[in-house]
Amino acid sequence: MKKTFALVLAVMLVLTALPMMTAGAEGERVTLTMLQRLPAAYVVEDNPVIEAWGDLLGFDIEIEAPPISSFNDRRNIIMASGELPDIMYVGDTGTNYVQWATDGLFLNLTPYFNDEYLPNPVRVLTEDELSTVRIASLDGDIYSLPRVQTKPWDNIMYRKDWLDALNLEVPKTPAEFAQVALAFATQDPDGNGENDTYGWALSLAMGPEHRQMLSGFGVRPSEVPDENGVYTHMYNQPAYMEYLDWLRDMYATGAMDPEFYLITMYEDDDWFYAGELGIKYCNTVTEHMITVKNNETFKAANPNAQLVAGAPLMKEGESVANVYYNPQVWGNYAINADTEYLTEALHFLNMGYTDEVNELLMFGVEGITYTEFNAETRSATKTEEQKLNADKYVASYATINYQLEDKGLLIANGDTAEDVALFTEAYNYVGALTNRVSYLSGGSLPGISDVNVAITDEGIDTTFEELRTKYICGQIEREELVSFLENTWAPAVQPILDIYAANNWNAAK
Repeated sequence: MKKTFALVLAVMLVLTALPMMTAGAEGERVTLTMLQRLPAAYVVEDNPVIEAWGDLLGFDIEIEAPPISSFNDRRNIIMASGELPDIMYVGDTGTNYVQWATDGLFLNLTPYFNDEYLPNPVRVLTEDELSTVRIASLDGDIYSLPRVQTKPWDNIMYRKDWLDALNLEVPKTPAEFAQVALAFATQDPDGNGENDTYGWALSLAMGPEHRQMLSGFGVRPSEVPDENGVYTHMYNQPAYMEYLDWLRDMYATGAMDPEFYLITMYEDDDWFYAGELGIKYCNTVTEHMITVKNNETFKAANPNAQLVAGAPLMKEGESVANVYYNPQVWGNYAINADTEYLTEALHFLNMGYTDEVNELLMFGVEGITYTEFNAETRSATKTEEQKLNADKYVASYATINYQLEDKGLLIANGDTAEDVALFTEAYNYVGALTNRVSYLSGGSLPGISDVNVAITDEGIDTTFEELRTKYICGQIEREELVSFLENTWAPAVQPILDIYAANNWNAAK
């Protein structure tokens, strides 16, 4: 009752701060149109959650949701037509976004970004998050609001049954990781008497620089200066070569897949499902503890498997892993500059940064998409019929801000009590050993793209990738790679570092 009263009071306060809602004909509620990116299973027509959302806001919402595979094409057609809906999921903060704002298609939200019009986003969004939607060429003004995700922790997944069989613990440091990986590869952890397992597989297809690995060496992103304010590219930091030395040693001992350089996208995931790998690190977050555990291929190949979550690797002697982490912005919402319903559109965005709206969009309506919602565990119990309804009527894609107002998780993964408990245990364990260090990517700074294009055109990046793989595989000596990094790579990327320095980029991080 208190929560309901607080919501009503908050809505009343917002309404008194804004001009009166636009009245429809003969007192009918007005309808806001919206372009949204939604999964294929999501049903827009006669959706009880959308109806409840409209009741909460005080007006109706008419959503166009093209298939995800063609969303950008449809969005671009709408933008070219000039006939925009009132609210748009833009899904772009790059060149297109800047051009559309420059052409006057999006409402400049800066005059409204205050406690009078948009108090909830003002309170919830950080300046780092807002920086992703500010447009430097337009006086740094805000032309959309970011959809921010409080992402589950980056983690490394291990076969717990293999660890137990070999009397090993979940590793925390690079040295411990290498020890476990070697044991998985050489000590028959699955007990079948065959030499058919590997510790892990380095995935070049997803990029070799994964933060939950680099954290074990103290490698900084290139955009982050050292304690003296000096910018050094990631590849030219001594700690990066220590990371490559670590990979090279594991390759030499057989702790990792010997043909890692041939891995295609997600192929290492397939090997983990098949029971050939004991460690899954690539693109892995806490919620994957549930998705892998319940994967039918994995269960069939590994009927007695158990999983355990490990934290990102930490440096020797440290008690937590310091993981550099960009603001997790997954799309953005803009208002049509020519909307007839400015008050309603601002109210839509404002309420989109409340727990009430995002819980509604994520969990749905009691009795239809769930039986009981537990705010503490961030989970809902569901009947089989309600699970089917939830697939149709709710989705993380539908949320305006995919996090709680206090930056906490909007939802815990898992439909069963067992799965929620597994997720929660892993989330708490990894979180206690992880320190996220926020920083801003510099890729959108003026001039960066030009330098990167020149590096690509000259083949410098591909040469580095070839030398890096050869070094890991023991085909060249350290001196050859270091010489290339010092004499070719460093001069090529220096203009990028100069741009970071000129903009004082992440200087306070």
